[in-house]
Amino acid sequence: MQEKLENTHAMWNDKLFEEYKQCVKEKVVASFIGSFSSNKPELRSALSVFAVMQTFPDHPFVIRDTQDLRRESPCGICSTAYGYPKELDEKEIEMLTMCLNAGGLIGHRLSDYYYYLHHFNTNKEMENIQVNEQDILIFSEIIDIILKADENETLKKEVQKNIGKIKGFKAKTEERQVLLETLGYCSILETPKYKGLLKEYINLAVAPRKTHSSDWNYPVDFWLGKDGINKEAFKFWFGNYKQLERFWK
Repeated sequence: MQEKLENTHAMWNDKLFEEYKQCVKEKVVASFIGSFSSNKPELRSALSVFAVMQTFPDHPFVIRDTQDLRRESPCGICSTAYGYPKELDEKEIEMLTMCLNAGGLIGHRLSDYYYYLHHFNTNKEMENIQVNEQDILIFSEIIDIILKADENETLKKEVQKNIGKIKGFKAKTEERQVLLETLGYCSILETPKYKGLLKEYINLAVAPRKTHSSDWNYPVDFWLGKDGINKEAFKFWFGNYKQLERFWK
């Protein structure tokens, strides 16, 4: 059983990195920003995985020492477990497409990451994304709302609600949440203790949560208004857009 899992893990790991190598950062970022005025959240999804891949290790299956081998032995690096599919069936593709259409990362399997990047690389719409002035204005308003949050305010209430009031930007509650989580993976929204993935990998499948019942992902689950934004990370991702320069100065 372990040999079967090792082979399946290796297959998905290789497929994931093949897709990642085909991704162009500038196109991924343009797709993210270009999603705002068009109100197409699916265009934002690739950045969530591309951000994770900045430090995601190209790795073999490694048994997690603390697991009961009679039940389950997930990979100690990415948490891939027994029962992992050799290929995605129709039901899994349907579920992944629904998650992708929400505009951000939902699920942390190798095959999830692969599907997001494969969709981006094979979708012709991604090749002609044009970022316009309205996109920049909406994104600027999102960042302004984040920066104006009170010191002890989380992203979960007023920030998320106020983003939903931006003129010309239509996003459901879940879509706003995964948008903010993407900025967390990018290390733009992080805390001094709980960092994003730009410089250091963390297994998101087992990452810390603020409370056991929290439904927000790491690291934005821990973010407070006093944490602001990481200007260095913001420039890394959006430095090609001079209209956004005030956010990294």
